[in-house]
Amino acid sequence: MERVRKLIQCQDASVQHLTGKNVSVGVLDSGVFMHDDLKDNIEGFYDFIHNRQTTPYDDTGHGTHVCGILAGNGRASAGRYRGIAPRAKLYVGKILDQNGEGDISTLIRGLQWLLSISAKEKIRIINISISSVDFAKESEKRSLYRLFRIAFDNNILIVTAAGNAGPSGSTISRLGDSPYVICVGCHEGKHYAGNGKKCQDCSGRGPGFFVYKKPDLVAPGTEIISCSRYQGKYVAKSGTSMATPIVSGILALAVEKNPYISAQELKRRLILSADDLGESYLMQGFGMVNAKRMLQEIKSR
Repeated sequence: MERVRKLIQCQDASVQHLTGKNVSVGVLDSGVFMHDDLKDNIEGFYDFIHNRQTTPYDDTGHGTHVCGILAGNGRASAGRYRGIAPRAKLYVGKILDQNGEGDISTLIRGLQWLLSISAKEKIRIINISISSVDFAKESEKRSLYRLFRIAFDNNILIVTAAGNAGPSGSTISRLGDSPYVICVGCHEGKHYAGNGKKCQDCSGRGPGFFVYKKPDLVAPGTEIISCSRYQGKYVAKSGTSMATPIVSGILALAVEKNPYISAQELKRRLILSADDLGESYLMQGFGMVNAKRMLQEIKSR
């Protein structure tokens, strides 16, 4: 995670004092394991696969990894693998099954749940690190996009993954194809020294079907080390699913600094503070997320 912090300008003292304290974030994924790094952050959990409120669990590890990037406190690694907003509160909906699969109706129910508790629990950000909804019915897609608009109008910013179907054009996930969400691709800039394929080689590209200029921006997503679904363990995973909670974590820091900032202003500050990587807009959006610049431009309240 230190490589990630360096790349997104999240090492400066002006950023380090922010932890996501008192900020609530929703996560819709495969669930979450009660990892040492996460158990103090998990405030709510609902299993939409089996339609029950139960003890948090994760039978694939994807959601746990995502939550660790976003809000893990790094306890099991002496802080080495702490997440971006280690004191953020997590409300997790399990919408993917043991095979990592789900459908749009389950996603809609999970999103409705988060919106129904958002006022009481003060949820301001929702992370959705899952793939496209291309095979959904058009009526379901309209319902989903309507919920995106409702969330945005209620100052809740939804952050979605661009998907891993690139590098061809028009491969952006349909979940990110809305002006009311932040769609995150992945890129390593010049700071990745590892061998093999980098995340930008498969990150979903625009144009979108509804919004031409997508993704909105990029974040690191190659071999990101975060919590596994085994106690005290960590694992490396790659993809836009890993880039997305980095951005969600930065947004949690911004809301901590100014709890009254609107979703519209959050989105504007986020994309306008990004670093241009010199790539095509349809690959990088506005560029690499820059935590330091964004947070410096937000006034404390």
